Amino acid sequence: MTGAHGYDLVSEPWVRVLDVDGVTRELSLLEVMEQAPVVVRLAGELPTQDAAMLRLLLAIVQRALEPFAPETVAQVPEMVSILRGQWVETVVPAVRSYLEKHRDRFDLFHPATPFFQVAGMRTVKGEVSELSKLIADMPAGRPYLSMRSARAAERVEPGEAGRWLVHLQAYDSSGIKTGVVGHPRAKGGKVYPEGVGWTGQLGLVHLAGDTLAETLLLNLWAVLLGDDIRVADLPPWERPPQTLDPSPDLLTRPAGPVDAYTWQPRRVLLRGDATGVSGVLVTYGDRFILQERQDMVHREPMTLWRFSRPQTAKYHRDIQMTRKHQPGLALWRGIESVLPGVRVPVTTSRKDDPPPASSQIVEHAGRLALEGALRDGLVHYRAVGLEYGAQESVVDDVVEDSLDLPAIILRPEQEELRQVAIDAVESAKKGVGALAELARGLARASGAGREETSGPGDRAYEIGYSALDQPYREWLRRDLVAAHDPLVAEKVWHRRVRGVLVEIGEELVVGVPEKAWRGTGPSGAREDVGAVYHRFQRMLRAAVPRAYPPSERTDVSQEQTP
Repeated sequence: MTGAHGYDLVSEPWVRVLDVDGVTRELSLLEVMEQAPVVVRLAGELPTQDAAMLRLLLAIVQRALEPFAPETVAQVPEMVSILRGQWVETVVPAVRSYLEKHRDRFDLFHPATPFFQVAGMRTVKGEVSELSKLIADMPAGRPYLSMRSARAAERVEPGEAGRWLVHLQAYDSSGIKTGVVGHPRAKGGKVYPEGVGWTGQLGLVHLAGDTLAETLLLNLWAVLLGDDIRVADLPPWERPPQTLDPSPDLLTRPAGPVDAYTWQPRRVLLRGDATGVSGVLVTYGDRFILQERQDMVHREPMTLWRFSRPQTAKYHRDIQMTRKHQPGLALWRGIESVLPGVRVPVTTSRKDDPPPASSQIVEHAGRLALEGALRDGLVHYRAVGLEYGAQESVVDDVVEDSLDLPAIILRPEQEELRQVAIDAVESAKKGVGALAELARGLARASGAGREETSGPGDRAYEIGYSALDQPYREWLRRDLVAAHDPLVAEKVWHRRVRGVLVEIGEELVVGVPEKAWRGTGPSGAREDVGAVYHRFQRMLRAAVPRAYPPSERTDVSQEQTP
């Protein structure tokens, strides 16, 4: 139980969830596990906080269910299905026993082993940092980005501090940290940058279910290690308490997904007690260089990967790096990366570059789909990430997206369906490109010079992709399989793209000034609305040919754009 100064995360409320009645509540770790079948999802202050908390909960569940771990990956879907029906009878007792065994290590203010922290940290003068170092939605130096009042930022409840502590260990930005007494790399009261937290480096993707229990089970054993490796795949609370020195076995870790989920890139100490937290000390902890740990492509399940030629040249061997999410780039636009067994097209300048490594969560989703372990017949992907700015020392944006796929297209024999889904994205890309060229052409016809047409073209790209976002998601989720014929499904999509983009194109034409109909163009060249719109029609026919009768289909691959 929580003492006068402690805060037992096993029994005290701190995990924010949304229940089936639409109510946001805070639960203890044990309550989360007991109520997971009636909890819809985690509901923290940021999507990245939910991702960090999910990884923490997965580490707990995976360690608690170690006696039930399948022997092979082929057995994982069956075990997931079994545990789905035995959550109360099997999962909850195992987690309860596990948490009770390690209860002391889950005390937020334990005098010797505070959760996710290092006891006794101090500076020469005894200062602590403000809570902006801990709380990601009130970045230091940019208080105008926070919804908190100055008073609310001075002190937070211990439960909230615990959530942000988990988030910090996962996503903390780079930059200079406090040079606490005894830190091996401290110079002049500072420790110089060593990069962002491990989870912050990921293009994080996980599977989502209708309830938190379902989500945990769907992501369980996404990577299955051999028994000899699994014994070393431990979270911090099953290891000796950390000190300011790097972990002694740092060069051989992370040992596996549990270790990666709970990696400690920072040494932290909260100032506070069960009544509240008012300050924090943060410095660097366990760093690892991905280029030197390429076995992570087999041990970190929740990320997409990319081949890096610059890093390959530097390290003189093939190097895979994580592929982070880009703000404004929807997950469906790179759908090939979340389809198992699909070779992602190489976009580098060398055709002999190897493809990106397979994402373990994507391959895991394929196995679940093959064995019928997805109850609603859909794969629900969720992507979360942070965009860092200014040498990764500040947080610029939160990236969040989701994508639902019919499980059938993940089955090995459905190669044609997968290709149609990929081709549909390519046709959307070409169609939006036609729209962008229309916008640029209309700008030229209105008198704009070449350097002045990029703005209208970029805006047309954004408008086009935004307009096709929901139609593609609906087509992928429903029409792709319902058509019972990949070619029919493709025809449905092409017609939808044509309808959406023609409507936008016509709106662009209506908005041009009268002189555009006469035509001006750069350097006196004649280019009027009629010529520009005719070229748009030809490009659109080439992008979505099945939306037109065969006699009207056009190949503009050789056509030169002015």
